[in-house]
Amino acid sequence: MDAFIKFLQAFFSFVIIIPLSLFCLLPLKNQLKYPISKIVTLFLCSFIILGSLSSIVMTAFDIQNLNFVLFPDLVIFFFLIKSVTKVGTARCLFVFISVCCLISFFSLYAYFINSFFQEEISRGINTSYSLIQMGLSVAAMGALVPLTKYYAWMIDNINIGKVWYLFSILPIALMVSNIYIIPISYANIRVGKVYAKGFIITIFELALYLIVFILFYIFSKTTIEKTKLTERNNILEIQKSYTESLQSYIKYTSKARHDFKHSVHVMSRLADEGNLSALKDYIAQYENSLTVTAPVRICKSEALNALFNHYRQQAIENNVDINWRIDLPENSRILDVDLCSIFGNILENAIDGCCTVEEGKRYFNLTSEIKGDCLYIVSTNNFGKPLRMDGEEFSSTKHQGKGIGLYSMKSITDVYDGIFEAGNNDGEFFVNIVMKY
Repeated sequence: MDAFIKFLQAFFSFVIIIPLSLFCLLPLKNQLKYPISKIVTLFLCSFIILGSLSSIVMTAFDIQNLNFVLFPDLVIFFFLIKSVTKVGTARCLFVFISVCCLISFFSLYAYFINSFFQEEISRGINTSYSLIQMGLSVAAMGALVPLTKYYAWMIDNINIGKVWYLFSILPIALMVSNIYIIPISYANIRVGKVYAKGFIITIFELALYLIVFILFYIFSKTTIEKTKLTERNNILEIQKSYTESLQSYIKYTSKARHDFKHSVHVMSRLADEGNLSALKDYIAQYENSLTVTAPVRICKSEALNALFNHYRQQAIENNVDINWRIDLPENSRILDVDLCSIFGNILENAIDGCCTVEEGKRYFNLTSEIKGDCLYIVSTNNFGKPLRMDGEEFSSTKHQGKGIGLYSMKSITDVYDGIFEAGNNDGEFFVNIVMKY
């Protein structure tokens, strides 16, 4: 009977894994692979199995330090969280470490509070400590739930692994610090002002962590919104240029229609005279005078149509052989501004790449088609200038550093649960994108 009670007490010590795992899922709510009900069921079943095994190990070997068994369990649950989400390792690891960091604060506070109820720290299984730790963790995490929407925004919009790894340094340092200052004896806490100072210092550290987190969110939000605003301004400039070209073409065609009757009289007179040589010369001169390229209707979106015509004119001026087949959904959850950003970067990079190839050999193929509930975008163009790589990523050929356009396309693709691929092969650069529309 005593063994069973010890087993239950040990099992309860591991229950902290449940709120920890659930709190990890909140900022990842938009990146889950499966329905939340299935994920919660999976986690509860996994906890029952793993918690039972861990409790048996604790009681059978009389392990005095819970962390020796808890830490391996946490590693297993990290990989479990990673398996049910679509985010990369960096973002998932940061979420997990930051939540563990918060738990370490509440665990430390549990020691401070428990010192009022126990004369000395109980090694091994400590039910009163576990109750206090669980109560503090659940209450504090419940209070922090409103902040998870901002957390989720960062997870959804910031896809730079190095940023997340760098920002993980702070929670790791705080978590190690909290583990290091776990009291060896409650008698040490009661000496002088150790209790008050220790409590104030840890409160200050927790506040510092939350402030840094908020500042990181504000900086990220400001930077990304500024980037999106710049892209919108570029699109508006292109639309303005497109409108001006339409007006110019209308004026040109109006003048051409007015002058056409005179040209018909001239050609008719030359034909009557049988002067074929002069007629051919006149027709050739007339064709050369038609220098204005007519805007075409490529898609139904005015913004995208302006974008395509803008770069189509650039392709014509640079003698790039273009082969575009564009099919876009009429009703789609993909915003026009995001499609403009994706196609704008594809078009600009492709035409710039083609211009590095000698004239007469430049080509740019672009296909956009709908299959099922997915939008497929495939772009291929040739290039003549060697591409530079930074690790596994392409570097910009226009400035120092990585290509912002490729990163922008990948970030937007991730938002719409898509797949992004870019690469080169034998003087040909390609971009493949799949997005649910």
